[in-house]
Amino acid sequence: MLPYVAPSLLAQIPFEFAPPDYWFPVLTQILNVFYALSIRGYLIFILIGFIVYATTYIDGFGKFMVAAGFFLYFVGPLVVNVFAYFATVELVTFESATLAWLNFFGMSDADMIYTIMWVGDAVGAICCLTGAILYFTKTAGDLESKGRSLVVRSLILFAILAYFHVTPYIV
Repeated sequence: MLPYVAPSLLAQIPFEFAPPDYWFPVLTQILNVFYALSIRGYLIFILIGFIVYATTYIDGFGKFMVAAGFFLYFVGPLVVNVFAYFATVELVTFESATLAWLNFFGMSDADMIYTIMWVGDAVGAICCLTGAILYFTKTAGDLESKGRSLVVRSLILFAILAYFHVTPYIV
């Protein structure tokens, strides 16, 4: 517990903090980008996480990316608006986040997701083919288990990518 003198000592700041003139527009832009990342970019994190997981190289990083995508989706907009409220800047809106996304990334979120899906299709096909080759190579037992793992993970990736390929036609 702090002594009673501590709050009065902490209240005596030796200098006055005055933010620069460009502080609020920059902070608003940063919060807009984070809001856009949390309402649109979470799919990018999830897709990249599943693509990395399918390769069996960095399992922990793939799982972290998927978890970060879900965390961004559920907690991101709330945290960004709380920061905007405490920073006394205007609250972030969907339209301002869309403009910030286009200014920051230079392409729409749909184009970026389609590009990542294309890369995911290529990685999944390579993993499936490599896994099949390793599975049918009977020289060593560990190659067979590694091949089975690659095929199963690529099939999981293909199921997720198939959902993203079909979704635009359903909605």
